[in-house]
Amino acid sequence: MHPYIPHLLQDIIAAYRTEKPREEREKNLQEILEDFIDEQEERIHTFGYFCNLKEEDFPPSEQLLKKDMKLVSSAFKKMMRSWNLQCLLPKSLPPDLEYKLLIRMLNRKFNPQHSGIVQFAYCTMNTNTCLLERYCTCLKQTKSENGGSFLESKI
Repeated sequence: MHPYIPHLLQDIIAAYRTEKPREEREKNLQEILEDFIDEQEERIHTFGYFCNLKEEDFPPSEQLLKKDMKLVSSAFKKMMRSWNLQCLLPKSLPPDLEYKLLIRMLNRKFNPQHSGIVQFAYCTMNTNTCLLERYCTCLKQTKSENGGSFLESKI
């Protein structure tokens, strides 16, 4: 194990959201509209601003073992969930690419949510420029046969 990993894991634990989100409950129309307006507010700060982590806090993947990257990625995803945040990544990603893409989340503009979940993805629906490279789920999708513009997954 890289000697910095235990310290990094402690920093990730310290980055958990301590403010408890509102309880999910049935909302009236006014509350639904207020939530929608709140979500539409301009995102000023990055996720790193809120969780107090920076991309520079994480060693380059070239300096880590696969098991180190998996350990950090797992801890990072759990910390993200405490912020009602999720990064949609294919399960087939190699540990180094998953690690790099998760850490890049720190630079994404983000407004913390009190309920629900914010999902970010790296897929651009263009396999030529996709950051997910050959692991992109778009490579396994075809145009809908009924002539629509929707994509259907072929698993």
